Amino acid sequence: MKKRDDILYTALRLFNENGYHAVGVDRIRDEAHVSKMTLYKHFANKDKLVEEVLKLRHVTFKESLENEISKAEDPLDKINAFINWHIRWFFSNDFHGCMFIKATGEFHDTANFLSVSQDHKEWLTNLLEDLLKAANVSQPESCAQLFEITLDGMIVNVSIFQSFERIQAAWYKLCDAVNLPRLTLEKPM
Repeated sequence: MKKRDDILYTALRLFNENGYHAVGVDRIRDEAHVSKMTLYKHFANKDKLVEEVLKLRHVTFKESLENEISKAEDPLDKINAFINWHIRWFFSNDFHGCMFIKATGEFHDTANFLSVSQDHKEWLTNLLEDLLKAANVSQPESCAQLFEITLDGMIVNVSIFQSFERIQAAWYKLCDAVNLPRLTLEKPM
């Protein structure tokens, strides 16, 4: 499985940095240091590789975010950990936007990509709903949807403006709208 993992992690990095259409299988093959035969042995075509990369991105994203949230005990601290994890990601060298949003934008007619992306966003919404329920926010289901959609907007906004202050203002307005205390957002260094 090492070769398969080499291909997947190389493709994940390249797709994240450059988009899906801009990266060909030859580049992935070269940077993963595998033969074309090995690449196609593990992935029948580029579409299947993109689908598996999105699944991998979901797993790594989920594990990292859940790990960060688990460090907090108080429900409000868990919500704070959730947003601060995202802020650190937004302003990291690894941030190139959301791979799920990019995939659905670049592949409008591919049901597999759409399904994986929908599953990821639904997982995120469900996580938010659980966090909001624990914090006794009223209407946690609709608030979770609002938070998730706002988060997607923040991803796009950070890509355009690179402004912590814009994210902070939007987050505080959202907290005010759902009667959630304004938690401390960590300004990136």
